[in-house]
Amino acid sequence: MKGYGLRVASPPALGKPPRRVFIVMGRVAGKSIQFTIGAYGTYTEDAARKRAQKLLQDMREGIDPRDAKKHDAAVAVTLRDVADAYKDRPGKLKGSSSDVIERHVTTTFEAWLSKPSRSAVARGCGIGYIQTADDPYSCIDMDVKDGTPREALDRYQSIIDQFDSYTEHSQSGRGFHVWVRGKIGDGKRRDGVEIYSQARFMICTGNVVREQPIAERQALLTNMVSLMVPEPPAKIELWGEDHADWSAATRAAEDGGELGRLFGGDWEGRYPSQSEADLALIKLLLPLTESPGECWGTFRMSKLGERKKARRIDYAQSTMALAMQHLANDAASVQHGQTMAAGLLWQGPPPHSQRHFRLLSDGDLDRLPALRWLVKRIIPDAGIGAIYGDSGTFKSFLTLDLMAHISNGNEWFGNRVRAAPAVYVPFEGQGGIPNRVKAWRLAQAARQNPEMLFSVIPPDDVRTNISVIMEPINLREQADRDTLVATLTEQGWAGGVLCIDTLAHASAGIDENSSAMAEMISIFRDLQLRLGGVVLLIHHSGKDSSRGMRGWSGLHAAMDFVIECQRDKDDPALAAEFVLAKVKDGSTGARTRFRLEVVQIGMDEDGDYMSSLVVAPTPAEEAPGADYPFKQDRSAEDAEDEQFVWEWVKRAVENGEYPSGRSLEGQRANQMNQERKLTQVRLRDAIHRLRAASRLVDADEKAPSGNVYMVTQ
Repeated sequence: MKGYGLRVASPPALGKPPRRVFIVMGRVAGKSIQFTIGAYGTYTEDAARKRAQKLLQDMREGIDPRDAKKHDAAVAVTLRDVADAYKDRPGKLKGSSSDVIERHVTTTFEAWLSKPSRSAVARGCGIGYIQTADDPYSCIDMDVKDGTPREALDRYQSIIDQFDSYTEHSQSGRGFHVWVRGKIGDGKRRDGVEIYSQARFMICTGNVVREQPIAERQALLTNMVSLMVPEPPAKIELWGEDHADWSAATRAAEDGGELGRLFGGDWEGRYPSQSEADLALIKLLLPLTESPGECWGTFRMSKLGERKKARRIDYAQSTMALAMQHLANDAASVQHGQTMAAGLLWQGPPPHSQRHFRLLSDGDLDRLPALRWLVKRIIPDAGIGAIYGDSGTFKSFLTLDLMAHISNGNEWFGNRVRAAPAVYVPFEGQGGIPNRVKAWRLAQAARQNPEMLFSVIPPDDVRTNISVIMEPINLREQADRDTLVATLTEQGWAGGVLCIDTLAHASAGIDENSSAMAEMISIFRDLQLRLGGVVLLIHHSGKDSSRGMRGWSGLHAAMDFVIECQRDKDDPALAAEFVLAKVKDGSTGARTRFRLEVVQIGMDEDGDYMSSLVVAPTPAEEAPGADYPFKQDRSAEDAEDEQFVWEWVKRAVENGEYPSGRSLEGQRANQMNQERKLTQVRLRDAIHRLRAASRLVDADEKAPSGNVYMVTQ
């Protein structure tokens, strides 16, 4: 019978028989399901086969046997069972507390002791849960009243969908309680949403909205709390010069993007109110001016600044305070927001004259906020960057692994990571994403618990915590960008990593080899400014991989960080490396090897096994900074490679040839290797180093074919 079998575990001890259980495997709603029937001996083979036939038929009809099992177990639990389980938790309750609970259970609720606890809850007996600092749970409480606006109801539903955990209606029958595993300390409240994890009694109604186990959601919870910042201060003094910055005003008036549109008064139909448009313009003007007073003076020169409300000092102070808080927080942690705000509000250097540039002393520089990292020494906590490489260099698998580590706050290749939301927008290869995510979860579960039996069903507590947007998006359309920003901001996913895969597909309709790509860079800068955090672009190498990313030559300069994936395609092993091609105040040029593992993820509808790849941990001898006694110093070999390539190019030019990175790679396997054995990676590295040292440069003229070629210096 297809899908029915006997699973045999390793013997628990020498001379002990192995544990054997009957199992079935099938698919429900397109997902692989594995279900344990029972132990061999408890079930006879005939009984297990009959049970398997029934379960497989249920699966074909869309019924998940795990749901039925959970439901039966939940219905059977009595109030006595619940009370005993709570009291018997090891080390959690003092004896006196246990006695108080037992007294109330056996007196107040005596009539309900032997009845299912769900029936007691359904009768409105006021049974609930007292949250303490020691338990692992938090409750998201969303209140619904008469007149609650549609926007709030939609936001509540989005929270329920995003957290995807046990949810029930509150006592009113209209509000919602979402229970999750994760802690926040003191409670938070904003815009009708409250979060509590201690010192709170929450009544459990049993009026279920989403019936499933309470899920671990610490990363989502932390991000949501970071966005529930206090209301901005009532006002802020408009210190600094009280007149406009004519340079900033001229730049705004001539700008062809959002700054210019707002400065010219174009807000209707694009912002809910003119006050929100005012705020958006102030946020764009602040980085261009030297003080709040000068910024407001510049704002008053715009069309938006002509209305009477803009003359009011209280409106100026409150709008400026809100704008500065938005920029200071940058959708990151509240602590970092306070540090940035201190830098923005610092009045150390005196107001400058338009005739002079501002001069910063050593002390002034010490007061500026320090560079912060999302991934230490690799990715800053704000900016735009790229991961690129040829096809077959595993850049998509590396990107998924990077984002999962960021969303879970786990170290990545030995580099410290700050937990942040991760959103993936694939413009290509969407069909393979579910399998890659499943493979990553299975691999992580196996690494965390090497002794567990192999399964193709990832445990609920092992997740990438990445959100994926599959719907079509045209980033060149303002409406789509506004929808993207609203989605991530309102649902708590702003301020982390927004990954665009790939740059070429996101830029459809633009010649990627022309300066028109600057339009896309402007779009990404706008998204980064509005969302905070990092915009990460996935891109391809050019035809000549030694020249870096494909397309416009200004692309590399526009990035805050660049990571190149490389792989020697002559090597059959599933291994590659990534190179830090550009890092802000980091270790540019550093290399890290990684390998891929094959993970079985189940069977398809034809009964064939399916698999995917995952990035495996770096071997100890190759890890960054590892003290490995046999690690070789390759500096001498690198110098010899450089000299060999330099002389090869020099001879080629003297012979009337037109050498390029691509032509050299074509010559490597045959002509070059007769003189010096070079791998593809070593050849590319030598060209990169020679270019960096200006020993190889592009010729002033092009070859007869029209291609660019290299000459020696």
